[in-house]
Order: sequence, then structure tokens, then C-alpha cells
Amino acid sequence: MEKLNALSVVPAEVEYEGLAAPQQFMDFAIDGHLLRETLRAGTDLAAIEQEATLLRADWPHAAIEQINRLTLAAPGEFKDGRVALLLCPVCGDVDCGTVSARIAIEADTVIWEDFGWQDGYTEEPPQPWLFERQRFTFDKTAYLSLMQRLSEQFTELLPPAQVEREVDRRSNKRWLRRLGF
Repeated sequence: MEKLNALSVVPAEVEYEGLAAPQQFMDFAIDGHLLRETLRAGTDLAAIEQEATLLRADWPHAAIEQINRLTLAAPGEFKDGRVALLLCPVCGDVDCGTVSARIAIEADTVIWEDFGWQDGYTEEPPQPWLFERQRFTFDKTAYLSLMQRLSEQFTELLPPAQVEREVDRRSNKRWLRRLGF
């Protein structure tokens, strides 16, 4: 039987050029080590040190979307089904480039493998050669329990629907004013 890894999340922050304050988020830890430290890059890929998950208190919708992708309740961000794990800490957009992986849910396990660097604006396939070949296998029950707890935690942070619509409307008006409308 394959050795099982333990997935957890830990509070973290990342410094990013040009930002006054570090971005705070919940980071993935595998067997007690941050994912960014656990992934072995075959080349100097300093960019992953600045990437973050979407598990942020100020982005509850994005956090829930990432959790849904991690459980395969929603399709991955990329046409090939891959899921973005670490993204730009400023905007969370896959176009900036992401550490992505193939996720499989089997009878008793969840597998993360085939790590690569990928973006959302090109048709380029992921660049797995940047990483040494690694595979992490998690107990399915523990993995889904963690995702359920995270989902509940971020659902509590969602604003009430009325407030959310007002905030969206105000930000849309500001955006339109900037564009000269």
C-alpha cells in the first residue's frame, strides 16, 4: 500500500513586490511542510515563493471556488482539467501563472500529481519539467473533512446577499467611471 501523506492548512503570508503589506492566506502543508517548500523545482522557479492559495478571508467566494475545484465538485481552471493550487497573491487570476496539478479522487484516496507551471491566457500545455516528478496521496475521508471544514469557515465570511449586491454595484460604477462612462 502506498504511503499516505497528511494535508493541512496553516496561516501564512507572502511578500509581493510593490505591495505595502504582505498578503495573508491559508497555505497548504503536506506532512507538516508548506507545499511551496515541498515541491522540488528542477530549475530556479522563485515565482512559486510569491504565489498563494485563494484561501483568504478577504476573498471568501474565491476560497469556496478553490475548495470546490480541489474536491472536483467544480472543474479545474484549465481545459485539461488541471487545478490551480498556488496563484498570484494580488489578483488570484490564473492568467498571471499558477502552480497547477492533476487531482484524482479514488475509492479511498485523493491524489495530487503532475505538477506544472501553467497560465490561463495561452494554449501552452503545463510545464511539468520545472518540477521533479512528485505524487501526494491523501486519505479521502480526512481530505474531504478538511475541505468541508474550510468550506464552512469561508461560507461564514460571505457577506449577506443584499450587502454583496450593493458592494458589487458600487465597484462596477467606479470601474465604469474610470473607463469614462
